[in-house]
Amino acid sequence: MFSPMTKPSVIDAMAATLSPETLADLLTLRDALGAANPKGGVRGALVQTFAASKGCSVQTAYRWLKENVGWAPERKLRADAGKTRCPDETLHFIASSINASVRNTGVSTKPICVAMNIAAQNGMVVNVTAGRINTLLRAKKLDVKTQANARNHQRQRSLYPNHVHQIDPSLCLIYYMGGKQYVIREEEFNKNKPVAIERIKLKVWRYVRYDHASGCIDCRYFEAAGENQQSLFDFLLYTWGKSAKRVSHGVPKMLLWDKGSANTSAGIRRLLDALGVHHETHATHHAWVKGGVENANWIVERHFESRLRDEPVSTIEQLNASAENWVRDYNANVLLHIEASVQRDDGQRHVRDDLWNLIAHTPEALIEMPAPVVCRHFMRGKEDTRQIRDGHITYVHPQSGKSELYSLQAWAKDFANGQKVRVSPMLLGDRVLRVEIDRYGQDPLHVDVTPETEFDGFGRTMTATVLGVERKSAPHTAAMEASKIIAKTAFGADASLADAEAKRAKNARPFAHFNEGKGIVAHSHLGQTELPPRLLPEPQAIKTIDMAAVRAAQAVRTLTQFEAAQALVARGMTLNAELVATLKTQYPDGVPEDQLDALHARLTVRGGLRVVNGGAV
Repeated sequence: MFSPMTKPSVIDAMAATLSPETLADLLTLRDALGAANPKGGVRGALVQTFAASKGCSVQTAYRWLKENVGWAPERKLRADAGKTRCPDETLHFIASSINASVRNTGVSTKPICVAMNIAAQNGMVVNVTAGRINTLLRAKKLDVKTQANARNHQRQRSLYPNHVHQIDPSLCLIYYMGGKQYVIREEEFNKNKPVAIERIKLKVWRYVRYDHASGCIDCRYFEAAGENQQSLFDFLLYTWGKSAKRVSHGVPKMLLWDKGSANTSAGIRRLLDALGVHHETHATHHAWVKGGVENANWIVERHFESRLRDEPVSTIEQLNASAENWVRDYNANVLLHIEASVQRDDGQRHVRDDLWNLIAHTPEALIEMPAPVVCRHFMRGKEDTRQIRDGHITYVHPQSGKSELYSLQAWAKDFANGQKVRVSPMLLGDRVLRVEIDRYGQDPLHVDVTPETEFDGFGRTMTATVLGVERKSAPHTAAMEASKIIAKTAFGADASLADAEAKRAKNARPFAHFNEGKGIVAHSHLGQTELPPRLLPEPQAIKTIDMAAVRAAQAVRTLTQFEAAQALVARGMTLNAELVATLKTQYPDGVPEDQLDALHARLTVRGGLRVVNGGAV
């Protein structure tokens, strides 16, 4: 039997490289191989005979069969297929080690041989070659390439228009200088030439909003030195407000954006909290979560911005006016020769504006954007914090203008008394305050609370305990729950907070229940570890200094050459030019005072010799 390996059109293209006679012989050989018994070496003999007749190798004959007539020998699965003598522990470690060193580019910085070396040094069995390890990793889908694409993305849906919005700012390819439009060219501005783009002081930033349910797109442009909070604020006011050129509007229930926008927009976060918009940032390298707006950016760039090369505009205002018209026509799918509708899982194409109009089935989802003057309140100052005192905080809400008491007792298990929480007033509701409580190892807890409204004639809240009449235990806070854990750890699983306090007062030994009742070892194990031997050099004897000689040497005064000459004259010596020259030569740095007598004697002898040599008797 033969196995077709390639499509007929491909076979025809390959066959054109061989002569008709050779191709005919290959077809005959294929039929003979199909009819031959696969056992006993008959097929091999047929291929060898063919190769000899054509003057080619057996490997070439098999390649011609495969590429030209689509025949390949059937391969029997080995009995030990899928088995290896390399332990799974070793393979899993090597795979983890290599994948832990993968850069953002998807390339690992750790070779397989290095991971094998580390595995062997840590007692793992490495008994195959690096090539075999590489093959096993691919077969078991543990290699870097397979793992890079391992995530199986879950399809997501939203419930109604304005349920989920996605927003993403991007640097536009257009900028304006001196009333003229310029387009950034790739050869002039690229990642290797960051200085070039920095020369453009005011760049154009594109902000795109995408409604997940309907697919409606909105965009607006801002001139700024960089991505900033004010531009994002103005965009939210615009895109969530009403527009004559756009059907979709209103405050969403949820907003997805990236970490960059969130990190630079503290005021925006406060505004979103006040509007009751739940906002989330996608995890690093998980941009696919907001793939709708990523695709919307691509659509805007290709379907709208590409037009600006053919018909430039000179100002950002003209750019936005044109963008509004494009958004109007694209969402309504009225552009000639352009299919702007969106295809969904049902296989049908839908006009984006038609899908957004289905908000009529959920009218509560259409929430009007508050006035800009109210929204700007949240762009001023820093985020407010309050300290919890006995389960309560106080805050001056903009709607009331006075300090009011808010109870957090219902969430006592999530905070500690004295803990600081972040607070922000809500624009929707009656003096509602949103409180954000940090929790270890979990996302912060967001709760919406209203102020206490019932008070007695003395100004006390009616929820307070009446002295001598009622007995209420305050809810246990997170700190008290932690105290229980500490008590049980120190004094046993049955120990309560009261038991722990009593035992501490009696100076009871903590952790006495450890080690089968022997208690923990805290210091008795010290001093027993064998220390490594250390080779030290032989100690050197201290070289002593004769301090008396040093002091004596320091006490001798050194005379200058002039002072020495004066002293010699005072001793009765007559100096001439030759003797002065001798003095300077022998004592260039001066004459020690204690050597003056010796110098006098030498010069006297030298002077006498000079007289004798001159002929004196």
